[in-house]
Amino acid sequence: MSDVSKAFPALLEMKKQVQPRLYPSHQALAAAFKAEEIWMVLLADKGLINSALLSSGFIAEPVRILYTGSAVVIGLIAVLLPFMIISLQSVFEGIGQAYEEAAQTMGAPPWTAFFRVTLPLAMPGIFSGCLLCFVLAMNAYATPVLIGGPSFQMMAPKVFEQAIKVYNWPFAATIALVLMAVTLALSVPSSLALQKRYGAL
Repeated sequence: MSDVSKAFPALLEMKKQVQPRLYPSHQALAAAFKAEEIWMVLLADKGLINSALLSSGFIAEPVRILYTGSAVVIGLIAVLLPFMIISLQSVFEGIGQAYEEAAQTMGAPPWTAFFRVTLPLAMPGIFSGCLLCFVLAMNAYATPVLIGGPSFQMMAPKVFEQAIKVYNWPFAATIALVLMAVTLALSVPSSLALQKRYGAL
């Protein structure tokens, strides 16, 4: 839901432009994979955030942010946000300005027009974007390793550790099978239900 709340303002601003187009997809994806390095600089014990808080007097000593679960959540949101924006782009391009103008001519305030007109029309893109972000988060490797550190455990890094470092291939295969089964069990029924409700996404 954090990705949805951050993706909507960006898409609404793009929708107001003459040509509501995103940057090329490969540029958005390259920026996403660079996000971990940026967040490591920001969230480190001597990073920009702690330095700003120390200089302003809000804290007396650095706060531990990097290599925590909160840092991984922040990093995943930063990485997955472009995917949510790309998922919403096609939906917002299909929503004509006439719908909002018709709602406003009927006396609806801007926020009412958004929640009663724009949001329901954008639900297919929201659901498909959430599903895509869920699958990518379940299988994330770089963000937990770089930002979470060795003490933070997720399934994908655990598979790599057991297969490459420990050479315990049966256990790695079991973890990978469980990860794949859980991902499919949650994503496939959701995708089928969304296609039945909203049509092909």
